[in-house]
This record gives sequence, structure tokens and C-alpha cells, in this order.
Amino acid sequence: MSAGTVVVPIRPGSDGDATHQPDRSTHTLVDPPTLYLEKIASLWMESRGEALPGVRYILDKLPAGYTLYQKSRIGTPKHIDRWLFGHPVHKYFDSPNRFFPHFRHLMENGGDNIGCICTVCQTKGGVRIPSITTGAIVKQRGRPKLIGPDADATHVDDEGTPDVYRNLIDKLKRTGSLDEPIKESMSLDWRAERKLLPAILTKISNQPAWVPRIAEIVLFVRKIGTGEEICRDNRSGEYKIYNHNMQKFTGFPCWEAGVIGQPAAEAVSIKDLVVETGKKFQVNYSGFRVEPLPNPNDNNKALSKQYKYVPLHHTRPFVFWREFLNHVPEDEWHPTIKHAFTVMSSFSLLEKYKFKGKWPSASISCRGIFIGSELILVGDVVRLVPTLENSPCTDVLQISSIKLKLSNLNKANDNDYDEGHPYNSAVHIIGRAFTLDPSRSASGGGLPVNNKTDSHLPSSIDGYEEWHPRHSLEKEMVIPFSRVLGRCFEAEAMILWFPQIQSPKSSNNLSPNLNEGLSGIYHARKYSSQHDKRISNGKCWFWGDSRTDALDLETLNGQEVGRYDTSRDPNKWRKFIKIIEGVANTEEKVALERSTLAQKPLRGYLASNNLVQSAFQNIDSEIEDMTTTRESSVVPRKRGRTVATNSESESVRFIRDGEADEIVEGFTEGNSFPGAVRRDDNDVEDIADGGQKRQRAVIVID
Repeated sequence: MSAGTVVVPIRPGSDGDATHQPDRSTHTLVDPPTLYLEKIASLWMESRGEALPGVRYILDKLPAGYTLYQKSRIGTPKHIDRWLFGHPVHKYFDSPNRFFPHFRHLMENGGDNIGCICTVCQTKGGVRIPSITTGAIVKQRGRPKLIGPDADATHVDDEGTPDVYRNLIDKLKRTGSLDEPIKESMSLDWRAERKLLPAILTKISNQPAWVPRIAEIVLFVRKIGTGEEICRDNRSGEYKIYNHNMQKFTGFPCWEAGVIGQPAAEAVSIKDLVVETGKKFQVNYSGFRVEPLPNPNDNNKALSKQYKYVPLHHTRPFVFWREFLNHVPEDEWHPTIKHAFTVMSSFSLLEKYKFKGKWPSASISCRGIFIGSELILVGDVVRLVPTLENSPCTDVLQISSIKLKLSNLNKANDNDYDEGHPYNSAVHIIGRAFTLDPSRSASGGGLPVNNKTDSHLPSSIDGYEEWHPRHSLEKEMVIPFSRVLGRCFEAEAMILWFPQIQSPKSSNNLSPNLNEGLSGIYHARKYSSQHDKRISNGKCWFWGDSRTDALDLETLNGQEVGRYDTSRDPNKWRKFIKIIEGVANTEEKVALERSTLAQKPLRGYLASNNLVQSAFQNIDSEIEDMTTTRESSVVPRKRGRTVATNSESESVRFIRDGEADEIVEGFTEGNSFPGAVRRDDNDVEDIADGGQKRQRAVIVID
């Protein structure tokens, strides 16, 4: 922008309809719409008597819901026509001069178009784009609808769905502060997930930590004979198959790594962890569907089809791979073991539900995060990787929130996908921390706490050694996501998996070892950063759009998912959503519903016919009650693939009136790079996110 250019901010309020768009196969979005931004700004400043000689003016943006498209003329491709879409009666403006009277009326009337004298508002004529208006219900002029970030099509993702996160950032810039829920109602993926995802996450949170969760990677054995059990050979320390009938060890289990496609439909108990118990139903109902993990670096994903329903005692958390495979020669490992290694430095955020910020910083709250092999949810107790590699694991954290932190938004380019400076981001895990090491406690070795006398101590960690608080109760600890080792499993489960040898001279019960799995995680994450082709040399982490993207799965539960789903038709789905919004006649409603129901299910780990049918049943009920008046705005699906920063530091923050203030003691800025992670002397890490160019910095806090 030249030195003589002045940015003119527009006023709040708009009557724009973000659903009014042409066919993307024939029209191209013009972003930024410089022609209109400059011409309208100049006309507006002149009409206000504020224009100065020699000064170039440009609007900061168009009113919400208005977008500019262009198309080459047939026969004369060098001649390009441009149209501005978004008027509520679904007619376009063909020039800035025609749009200006409407724009000025909106600016002077808080977005209300009643009484507007523009050519579109005052005439019934004008040309419409057939693909836009065929059978559409014309919205009546009247009070301006409140257009939220989910309805603003100014920013869209690669599937043409409004980018709610970019739009929320723009709204934060305009308002200065913002606190509102995230909605993606123009995404059929998001709408379908509303039927099941909240209930699924609640159910998982209420289960013991030792129950395998959907889309997690586990170790599993296809077959264990009757009267056989996976036991520890106390003489060698190896985990083998023990035959109770023969009363001897008969060999090593053949461990594979697989993805939990379906959890057990029948309830499981703690005894199911190591032995087979009586079940009411067959294993395909009482067991877990596990699909062998294909190589993320290979396009051949046939392994997923070799799924197996197994009882719980056939599985172990993958975090303990080294303990169970330690004495098995590497050349005898099943190929899926190293496939799992390859994705152990991947992560993806789950269920972003709230955007909150004060310019130029913001945070996006999430209900969960997949890290490597495990799904971590708010409320979980997780073990923490020590800050020094050779140190033992002594600390746990009960998670109160998972947040994607956005900073330096004022330094970012408006389009964070171009070569401009994007905003910085970091994924933080926040909660109350406890330690087994008295020297690391808040009191420096004071009295321990227990769940009988201290309600703040999670009951799930009872049975370990004595716990000490890492900080006072009015504070919380903030850590980077890479500090998470995995869930802290209940002591009873750990003892069943790893029975301790008790000395005859000791009468005390031995506590489980919090250190189990630590060395295996170190090895697996290092292997991943070196072998995952999606992570550039010298980098450390890959940020997946979804869980299926992070694992690069082609199918889950027999359904194509993610980029492999050939049935995905977001454009058609958005048309279907318009049925709900009242922008289609009865025939179109029936036709679109039938054609969409014929499609395969939606994205990722929740892909199932039941989910989609359930979502459409809800849509059917909405259609029955639908009126011709639109009552809600539309929204985007974009995952905002900004890259998270990470460091090995942690922080403690004060809690005031339900809000927490981080204590930030340092800030190190990284360099621009095309995705993936690097750790250097400044604690700066880069995270691969599918090749998008991002710059981020690490907040060093401790």
C-alpha cells in the first residue's frame, strides 16, 4: 500500500446474503475486491466532503455478505466481466457506481435497506444468474439480519465453505474484544457431528482412562487361545503367552498396531484388561473393531481392510509398545508397528467450540486433541514428559482447558495463506499439576495430598505414591502439547498390565511405575520426525486437519474418509443446507434431500451411516417446520490450519473470576518456513501442516 493511501473503515451493519454466489465452476472469486474497495471509498469520501486532493482511499472491507466474482466473456476471453453478489433479493451489481447508492444507504442506516433508492432495490428488473436463483425464495427487504462470522463468505476454504476462524479474527479486529461460540452451520460435516459428537465425548469422559477410545492406536493380538493369557515372565521380564492348561509359557504374542474403529458396545470391566470374561454378546458386539494401521507414506491402504473384532484383553495402549516388544527381535515385528511410529509426531485438534480474544490476541477453546496414538480430552489426567530427557516421569496434569493461542494478529496479513506475514499460534494444555517428587512441589517438600482429604486431587490417580501439588490451588499450569506423554491410567489397570515383583521381606503394596512408556515415546516421536514424509528434514510435528488426516487413512469402518472420499460434494451439501435456510422450493428440497442421502457418510473418525442418517432425520424435521423466512446465518468449516508453536517450557497462571492470566517471561520469534517442526537453541519449533507457509513463535514461560 502506497504512502498516500488511506484505509477507510466501514460502519457496522449489512443486509448482505452470503448464500448469494454464482457457480464456482464458471466464476472466479476476486479477493481482494480492489476495484470496489477503491472506487466506493473514493465516492464515499467525496459524498461526505472529506476527500483530500492527491489522496487515494480504500475501504477496509465490503459489507458482510457481499463478494465480487469475475468471468471471461465467451468468444472474447480477454474481456472480463465482474459482478458483486450478496444483495438479499439475489440480484447482482455490475459496477461500483451502481452499488454505491446501496452502500451509502447501508452505512447511513445501520445496515437497513428500507427506503434504499439504488437500481436493484427500486426495480423488479435486472438479470439474475440462473444457477443462483432457480427456484430460490426471494428474501423480502426489511430489517437487516445479523450476519455472524459463520455467514460471511469473504473468506472461504478450498471447498468454498466460509472460513469462520478468519472471519472471527476480522470481527475481533473490528470490535476489539470478542467472546462467542464457534458455529459452522454451512458445513454438513459440522451439522452431522452435532447429532453425535457431544454425546460421544461425554460418554468417553465418563469412562475409565484404560478404556480404548475411538480412533486411537493400540497394540493388539488377533488370537489368544482358550486358557491362554499374556503374562510377564518373572525370570526374564518378557511378556509372553502363558497356557494355563500346560502351565508354561508357549511363546511371544504377535503384536500389531491398529486403529480403534468401533468401541465395544457391551460394557467392559477392569478384569477384561488381562483375561476373557463372560459376555452376553459375540465379540463383534462386545469387542473392539481394530483396523491395522497402513503406512502413511504409502498410497496402498489395503491393510485397513484386514480389521478384526477383538476382546479388550487382546489390546494394550500403544504408548507401552517398548515394554511389550522389548525382547522381540525388530525384524520379527509386524509392519504396522513402524507405521504407528511414523505418526507418533502428529496431532489434530478436536471440537473447537469457542473463540475469545482481545485484539491483537485470541484463543480457540477445544474439547480434545489427538496426540500421537491417544485422544486427550478436557478433564483427563495426563502424564507429563520431563523437561530433561534423562529424568524420570514424576508429574501429572488434570486438564481444565485445551486452547489454540493466536498472537500478533495485528502483524498478520489479511490473507494468511499468501506470502504475507501470518499470525503466530501455539497449542497449550492448561490445568492443575501434581508431582511424586516432593522437591518439585509448591511447598518444596511439604505434606503430600490425597483424595480422601483434598477434593482437588483427581480420584483417578489414587493408588500411586504420595502426590504433592506443583503450585498453589489458585493457579493453573500452562504447558505445550508436546509435554503430554499420554493419559495417566488408573493404578489398578497399571498393576494388571505390569505386575510388580514384591520382595518376601516387604509387606507393603507396590505402587505402579509412572515411568512406563516414557522411553518408548521418546523413540517413537524421534522416529516419526525422521520418517514421516509430511514432515520436512529437521522438523518435529505434523498438524493434521482431522484425525484421519493425521493418520492418512483412506477408510475407517469401511467408509472412505478425508481426501480419499470420492463422494464428497461440499457444493451440493451447501445447497442442501439452503433447504434448511429457506432458499429452495418444495421440489428442490425433495430432490436435494434424496440425492444427498444417497451419498456416503462424512468425514473422519465419526464416519458411519447411522451418523448421517441421524443428521438427516433432524434436517427432515427442520424442513417440516420451515417457513420461507430465513432465521439463521450460515457458517464455515475451515480448520484454520495456522501452525501451533511448542516449547519445552511451562508456566503457572493466576485465576481471577474464572479467568486465568498467563505469566509470560520471554518471547522468541521463529523464521518463516513451509510447514513442519524444528527445535533449536531458542526453543523454537516448526510444525508441518500440509505444506502451508506459516510463521510462528514460541512463548517461553516458566
